[in-house]
Amino acid sequence: MKKIIAIVLLLVCVLSLVACDNQDIKRLSSNTLTLDKVVELSSKGSNLTWSDFEQYESIETGSGLYILVYEIDETFDLWVGGSSPDEEPFYIRLLTKANIDNYIDIRTDNVNEFIEANKKSLLNQ
Repeated sequence: MKKIIAIVLLLVCVLSLVACDNQDIKRLSSNTLTLDKVVELSSKGSNLTWSDFEQYESIETGSGLYILVYEIDETFDLWVGGSSPDEEPFYIRLLTKANIDNYIDIRTDNVNEFIEANKKSLLNQ
């Protein structure tokens, strides 16, 4: 009887992993920044610093400025930019991948409104 239960549990585990696609597994196993976390972090307002984002995976980019790009999902990225990680960020922008000029600074603007407005506009396309 114990062997049957063990086999059933093993089968359930295997089927659970098969049901997840690679993107789901990557998100579960990595420190990817999520929209929910961006909303939570935005409540810190002007008290947000580089260290608030250290635990999340990012891509360093920029020439002359220190810019970290956090890929959130297929619609949004978060960009944190400044002169160096030792100084306050110049900006912390939530932006749409479709138009990087469409952004807000999460320290001062309404993150939930921005997310909802851009999700609706994607649905209308």
